[in-house]
Amino acid sequence: MRAAGDEPAGTARLAPALRLRCMILPMSTTTSFQAPAVRVRVAVITGASRGIGREVAHELARAHYAVVVNYGSRHEDAEQVVAEIAAAGGTAVALRADVSDRVAVERMFEAVDARFGRLDALVNNAGVAQRIEAMTDISDETWRRTLAVNLDGAFYCMRAAIGRLKAAGGGRIVNVSSGAARTGGSVGAHYAASKAGLLALTTRAARELARDGISVNAVLPSLIETAMLGAVVPTAEGRERLRAQLPLGRFGRADEVARVVRFLVAEAPDYLTGELIALHGARL
Repeated sequence: MRAAGDEPAGTARLAPALRLRCMILPMSTTTSFQAPAVRVRVAVITGASRGIGREVAHELARAHYAVVVNYGSRHEDAEQVVAEIAAAGGTAVALRADVSDRVAVERMFEAVDARFGRLDALVNNAGVAQRIEAMTDISDETWRRTLAVNLDGAFYCMRAAIGRLKAAGGGRIVNVSSGAARTGGSVGAHYAASKAGLLALTTRAARELARDGISVNAVLPSLIETAMLGAVVPTAEGRERLRAQLPLGRFGRADEVARVVRFLVAEAPDYLTGELIALHGARL
């Protein structure tokens, strides 16, 4: 520890008058003293009014992204997410679009252009699930609606996002799939097929877009405690029986999935692309 008044090592001693002149040097508006402009990064999160999407919106806002909270019908929930992000000092806007509707998706991205003028990340989280165990009980309507939201919606959003990400010099895409993509799950063949298709879309896009500086990865949550879990296992007794079988003795949390998504969007190296990252709490 140096004594009070000592100069730091390697620092030349300055005469008092010279020190004063250095302190009062006038600052020109054209000098390097100006703080550089901060680049606003923009992320679109589909299905962000609740559950995993809501937590992802908060995580990316904390990572200093301006967040587009996409929703299909839950306007009040989406506006609540926006209000919470704004109250914490972040930037967010709610945009309604049914991701299974190609035209609605294109209009949403046009609104992003008008509001922010750029895009840096896309998180495809929107999804639907209706438990139907027997394949013979799955109606044409249920099959088509499930794939339309879970798979077509991700494709439409990726197709709209790619040119914008290229224009920004690169970016990140994260697709929220499911452990059911690999195991078949318990929701039904319609849901498992839609989520498995999302894995194929992820790996193909990662290879295609690698040299454009766009990383594409997927996360595969297993049993996460959200409203969707309640729809799949509707009774408290059923959930407790299932919980007792889990290695960690609990379901996963939406915020745990969101932290992985944040890493992939905001922190992961560029070389991490084409990966399918499972969150199953040792439930193999």
